[in-house]
Amino acid sequence: MKRNTLLVVVAVALATQLYAQKRVSPGIRAGVNLASLSNINADFKTDFYAGGILGINLGQRYTLQPELIYSRQGANNVLFSGEETGEPDRTENVTIQYLSLGVMNKFYLVDGFHVLAGPSLDLKIGKNFPRIDFDDEDYGGVDLGISLGLGYTLPIGLTFEGRFKTGMLDAFNNDYFLGLFDDPDDISLNRVFQLGLSYSF
Repeated sequence: MKRNTLLVVVAVALATQLYAQKRVSPGIRAGVNLASLSNINADFKTDFYAGGILGINLGQRYTLQPELIYSRQGANNVLFSGEETGEPDRTENVTIQYLSLGVMNKFYLVDGFHVLAGPSLDLKIGKNFPRIDFDDEDYGGVDLGISLGLGYTLPIGLTFEGRFKTGMLDAFNNDYFLGLFDDPDDISLNRVFQLGLSYSF
């Protein structure tokens, strides 16, 4: 018991020292998503993302930034073929909600400008597919994402940022093929442009 208490005290002291030295900076991040899905006939969907970040300064020009972000993605005016169901073709808006755990690598260039890149694990926590009623088990699923971006950080800790993020797994869990794809072997990947702000305390 005493050993566990000592470990907690040491961990808190270390975290406090790092924060005091500005080695660790918590913050918030939010902005606009311009999202679509590959291999389908659809328009971009405008929505939002928001969450928390933790900047860990590991060098003069390098920061490791874990993130926990809520992100609304999908596409608008998705064309659904009625060929298999005998119904007319129609369009619907598709929304997919993710809780994204990411780890960004930020490389500072000059005077606040930086490039960033990193992976994320995106947990699907909700979705709206108006065309089809899905089994409850289909409401799960994950996506693996890769983000690339540019940003500029002001001395006060405010950052202006733009990113492009692509998914690596099928957004529809490989079972949503009613006329969406030219080839049933194709998959539909998330494609998201993110424009927003972040602020580190």
